[in-house]
Amino acid sequence: MRQKQWLILTMVMFAGLWLTACVGPQGKPQESATYLLHATLPSKPANVKSTQTILILPMRAHPGFDTSRMAYSREPNRLEYYAYNRWVETPARMLTPLVTQALEASSAFSAVVQAPGSARTQLRLDTELVNLTHDFSTKPSRLHLMLRAQLVDADTQAIRASRNFEVQAPVASEDARGGVEAANRALPDLLARLADWAAQASAHRP
Repeated sequence: MRQKQWLILTMVMFAGLWLTACVGPQGKPQESATYLLHATLPSKPANVKSTQTILILPMRAHPGFDTSRMAYSREPNRLEYYAYNRWVETPARMLTPLVTQALEASSAFSAVVQAPGSARTQLRLDTELVNLTHDFSTKPSRLHLMLRAQLVDADTQAIRASRNFEVQAPVASEDARGGVEAANRALPDLLARLADWAAQASAHRP
């Protein structure tokens, strides 16, 4: 009898865990889906032109964001992840070619090379994903995205300039899809600002 009761209790516990995993932070059922980060980047000439060439290294990611799992938060300093919604690739790997495309669209540099390209360049751009979180601690929820960029002299390894690029975008729907759509709406402007900053920083030689 005790063994049967234990078996029933175990089944109930697993059922509860399964049901919890199937709902999002708002307690609504979630369907399984994978999402892309993308941005339409029309040509937008930078304010400053450079005759230098630049290498774009693969983007790094802060702990907690070097994963294809989609992060959200309901309170400060605590990350949670959707159970059935994921990125098709880590956000950092999806963002690297978008950074390259943004610098190419700016026409600010004589050449933009994405690693592992072997061409010799005068400059290097190091980027890092600091935050990509759907924040449910506010009503309505918001999408937080932050990138950190460093412009480096390829010969001396000296840092020419560094800056954080951050956006907090409103979310239309309180679910994973809403966060993805907010991120993709915010990306073009953020990437354009990064490209313009890189062009201006490259013009100021140490």
